Amino acid sequence: MSLLLTMFLAQASPSSGRGAQAVTPTVAANAQSPRWAPDGSSLAYELNFHEKKLVQTWVYRPGQEPTQVQPRASSGSGMTTGFQTSGSEQVVHELDWSPASLGAVVYAASGMDRDYELYLAQADTLLGGSPIAASPGADGGARFSPDGKWIAFSSARSGQGDIYLLSVAHLEQPPKRISTDERASELYLSWSGDGQRLAWVGHSTQGDNIYVVDDLLRPKPRVLVQLGQTQTRPSFSPDGRSVAFYSNHQDAERFDLMIQGPSGSPRVLAEGVVLNHDGPSWSPDGQHIVFVSDDDAAFDPVLAVSPSGGAPTLVDTRTVGNGDLDLTQGTDGQLYLALSAQGRRNDPVRDYKRMYVMALAL
Repeated sequence: MSLLLTMFLAQASPSSGRGAQAVTPTVAANAQSPRWAPDGSSLAYELNFHEKKLVQTWVYRPGQEPTQVQPRASSGSGMTTGFQTSGSEQVVHELDWSPASLGAVVYAASGMDRDYELYLAQADTLLGGSPIAASPGADGGARFSPDGKWIAFSSARSGQGDIYLLSVAHLEQPPKRISTDERASELYLSWSGDGQRLAWVGHSTQGDNIYVVDDLLRPKPRVLVQLGQTQTRPSFSPDGRSVAFYSNHQDAERFDLMIQGPSGSPRVLAEGVVLNHDGPSWSPDGQHIVFVSDDDAAFDPVLAVSPSGGAPTLVDTRTVGNGDLDLTQGTDGQLYLALSAQGRRNDPVRDYKRMYVMALAL
């Protein structure tokens, strides 16, 4: 975590009781989908302009104005060479950070025909690079493996939506399809912490269920969770032994936070939650999952729960209308929370969501 962010958040630490502090300006769009860089030095987020049906991606770095991510000409080399031009009204979303050693980001952006392609950019400058794995049909949801060897993504190039793997060392080679169900569309990828396994959601007329591949070189997808109704947005625990997810199988009118351990049946950790864009957010030590309760009367508070169960505890962000969130551990050892919220409790105007950040003690 940079010194600037540490200094900025010192007054907002849990001991000061001031809660989360806004780090982005107010604009006529809702901020969503925060995603920390692996070292906690930068925060990517999206601005959703609902009326214009436009999504932009921005990056906040402490001490600087937020920077918009736009595919554009670049004089870079290596992984980010040769991209041509783009318009300012592109949808740019789903940014993912590579491991720090690679210094890159991957994201999806719309073209003139509104299809989506994947692009690489330099993480420090955010200059656009070459499209990767270009093909007719929309690509999206790209995720770097934690070891930096692979980029996994969902693609409609096969006609319905499948999971593909692209080797970072051989970006010029065609990606490898690893999902096999001709009746389903696959999306919402999650890597295990060691980069050896992938989980995703298979969407079909029989419902949405969670699948796992245990061997990337010889992929044989297996069902991890199949409960009826919808199981979605899986998220591996840091040690890779458990997968947290959302499900409405108990009540079609609400989603619950659930967990599948290395054995046994799935368990409910919390009933009635707001779905996080990237799935349940684990603390780096795997001891907590932080989530937003779907509780209008309490203005959708942020809570934390142990994966072993028990009553959730309040995370006093002092914000209201909470939504997407993400956790990171900075180089200073401190845990940091980023979340989208409509404002703080006593704000006279609560309109568009902004990004808020706070130091966190669990």
